[in-house]
Order: sequence, then structure tokens, then C-alpha cells
Amino acid sequence: MHYCTENILNFGVNRKLYELAIPLATKITNIINSMKPDMVVNLGDMIEDTGSTGKDIKNIKTIWKVFKKIGSPFYYTVGNHDVKTLACADFAKAIGYKNLTYSVNLDGYHFVFLGVCDEETLDGWYPMKRTIHKKDIEWLKKDIKNNNLPTIVFLHHGLAEDDLKGNWWFDRCNHEVGLLKNRNEVKQILKTDKNLLAVFSGHQHWTKTTIEDGIPYHVIGSVTENINGDGKPDGIWFEVDVNGKELKITKHNLSIEGL
Repeated sequence: MHYCTENILNFGVNRKLYELAIPLATKITNIINSMKPDMVVNLGDMIEDTGSTGKDIKNIKTIWKVFKKIGSPFYYTVGNHDVKTLACADFAKAIGYKNLTYSVNLDGYHFVFLGVCDEETLDGWYPMKRTIHKKDIEWLKKDIKNNNLPTIVFLHHGLAEDDLKGNWWFDRCNHEVGLLKNRNEVKQILKTDKNLLAVFSGHQHWTKTTIEDGIPYHVIGSVTENINGDGKPDGIWFEVDVNGKELKITKHNLSIEGL
């Protein structure tokens, strides 16, 4: 959503429509509540960081109030902008989570959510937290080993190899910024899971699917991304129907009509 009350970035074109974050979050919440799905997942970056911890916490709490109106079980994966000025533990506390890496079982399926740690890496022009902590890597090994249910994994940063050529955000810098730093370590673990159905991530501000080692990696864009430069948000969201080991993904786009 990249919610923010001020225009942080100035590239000559407003690529993130911050002012539409709350209206669009409210709209998708109403749609979700009318659909009554079994679960809802947000893939991170509910805010655009401002450089001020106080402002960021205030913005987090503001948009989190909208998400809390979702009637279905709701799960969140932390994004890099969420913790740009906050320690990960402080962000978790702000949204009422004990841990940012966790898993849940629901309706005969196993869902894994991977967070990041406070290790900040500088890739080109932007310092970013994009590493899964060693203790969470060890946790993932045990979680995968002990699970025998069909599994879906969610995280913010991309795992699949993507050169990001032509990407408005990441083609201008080191393409590594668009991907999880220790992704190879994570993928080696995921490859051992015979129950793994798919991996979903965000961060890259475009929507695509890559198959690696037989695993589908689905990347979904940002709701408020001005993707065509026409002042209209991408509004992208997925409706996913899971039947056994089959996933049917329907892409939807929120419109600004009625906002």
C-alpha cells in the first residue's frame, strides 16, 4: 500500500500514489468482507518510510486499523519500508505480532511467513533490510521437516532469480536490491519440501511468475503503483483458489471509481 501522508520520492512522476492508500485499503477490505475468504495475506510495505520513526509508527497504526476490519484470518509479511526506521521487534510490537517469521495450519494446509532481520545491506543507492535471520533459517528447516501438509510460502522480497531488466524501480540500480539477500539458502531448504505448492512475494512492483526447480514463484505488484504513469493505481490483488495441490490464481485490479 505504501501509505504515507507526504510525497517522499520525487522522480518527476508520482510512481507511488500514497494518497490513495487508505481509500484503496478500505475498498479491498470491503471486497474481502463480502467474499469471506478462508484467509487473507498482505505481502508487506503497508507504509512508505518517512525517515522519522515517530511518523512511521503513526502511519503504521493508521493503516493497520483499516486492515483490522478484515473479517477473515489475516496474515502479514513485513516489507523493507515497514522497518526502514524501526527495529523489526518494534514493528512486530506495533502490529501485535510476537514474531515476523511464523507458520499456521488452516483447513489442511500449511502456510509459512518469512520476515527479515535488522541486518542492513547497501546495494547501490539504497540501504535495505532484506536478509532472513540465521535463527529463522534454522526454524524454517525444522518447520519444513516436521510438516506433512501441502505448503504455501509468503514473504516480501523475491526468491526467484530475476534480472529485473526494464523494471522501473530496480533497473536503475543493482538488481540484487529487488531480491532477498540470502535467497539461495532459503531455496535450498524449500527444494527439500515435497509438499510445497507455491511461493508468493511482492516488493518488485510488477506481477509475474517464474518457475525454478519445479516451484512456481509468484510476484505480485503494488496496489498504489502508478504503473503506467497515467495517475491510475495498478490496484493488483490475487484471488487464489486452492484445491488439493492445484492453485487457480485470478488477477484483479482495484479501480479508483467511487473513491
